[in-house]
Amino acid sequence: MHLSYHNDRCNRSRKALFAVENTIDLAKYLQDLPTKGLYRAKVTYGAKSIHTTYTLYRPKKIAQIQLSETDLKYPHKYLDRQALDQALADYSDGDEILFTQQGLLTDTTIANIALRQAGIWYTPTTPLLPGTTRARLLDEGRLILRNIPASEITRYDGLALMNAMLGFYEIDLSIII
Repeated sequence: MHLSYHNDRCNRSRKALFAVENTIDLAKYLQDLPTKGLYRAKVTYGAKSIHTTYTLYRPKKIAQIQLSETDLKYPHKYLDRQALDQALADYSDGDEILFTQQGLLTDTTIANIALRQAGIWYTPTTPLLPGTTRARLLDEGRLILRNIPASEITRYDGLALMNAMLGFYEIDLSIII
């Protein structure tokens, strides 16, 4: 779904990481799709190679989210998620981490975020990873960029996680610990 956003991110990453100028269309690599169930397509690529795998998608159950200050840099979607996985492993109190940088909210380990105030959805100006769903919702005018200090979470009345698999998934703000 929304393949043009995945193509844009993939081609930007290939250019930044491998100095590759030619663009690719991921549709060419999404063949033999599973016909039953919900599957996640993982497209891994280098300067010259592209490989696709499919795994059955199981949404993560999130009952608590722990705030965590970080200086982590994650500007591209990497196959190696060790830094994100280790950050999550370091917190036993939560099922997920909501990162902050210099006191401003960024992302969780699995999704971009949005917070609602007076019926308007805001997303952090500087996420760790600019996701495809976030980009699309910004383009559609459904989100507004804003610096969101962690200290001001109580000024908001809604929280949503968003990524290509979850879509825009609203959760209760009270699960942030």
